[in-house]
Amino acid sequence: MKLYFLPRAPSPNRVRLYIAEKNAETLVVQVEEVSLAGGRHKEPSHLARNALGKVPVLQLEDGTCIHESLAIVEYLEELFPDPAMFGTTPLERARTRATERVAEIRVFYPLGRYVQAVVTQHTRFPDPVIAAHYRSQLPTGLSFLSRQLEAGGPFLMGPKPTMADCTLAATLEFARTNGIHVLDEYKALDAWFERYRTRTVYQSVFNT
Repeated sequence: MKLYFLPRAPSPNRVRLYIAEKNAETLVVQVEEVSLAGGRHKEPSHLARNALGKVPVLQLEDGTCIHESLAIVEYLEELFPDPAMFGTTPLERARTRATERVAEIRVFYPLGRYVQAVVTQHTRFPDPVIAAHYRSQLPTGLSFLSRQLEAGGPFLMGPKPTMADCTLAATLEFARTNGIHVLDEYKALDAWFERYRTRTVYQSVFNT
């Protein structure tokens, strides 16, 4: 199998973190960069993999392609259930999916839009109005996740990492590499992120 990705993009990086957490010896996936700068995402070869021209894309050995981060992850989870990255019981899986959705909808999406609105690398015309709009949406998700860590930990769902950790870590790394830090008021989350960044799996993805 091969995963097509963009190094600094949070969507493929949460898949890469998931794969790393599964253990490289158990789940071996080759990776290949698709350069936006070179326009490779719009070349016919990549459009054949994903007509939307986006990453990540997982190409199977028979050439079949799966796109969208969670679709890729859930496919891999079916094939490689250990270690379980969504929990081992129906209730654990439901709670993990709910937390992952909070991380995605309440943090991943608005923080990504905020970065795009303020960082000149991503926009020719920074827009403070749009930036303020998306930044104002962050406290809801960050507060929720911080309280969850304070109630359990050391990971979002308790003693073991899950897909929820992968989504949040990839999001915060995207912000960090763009010089944006949003965790000053969320000490539990800030400590969690610093711990998570020391993990071997994290460093294998981000080369930190």
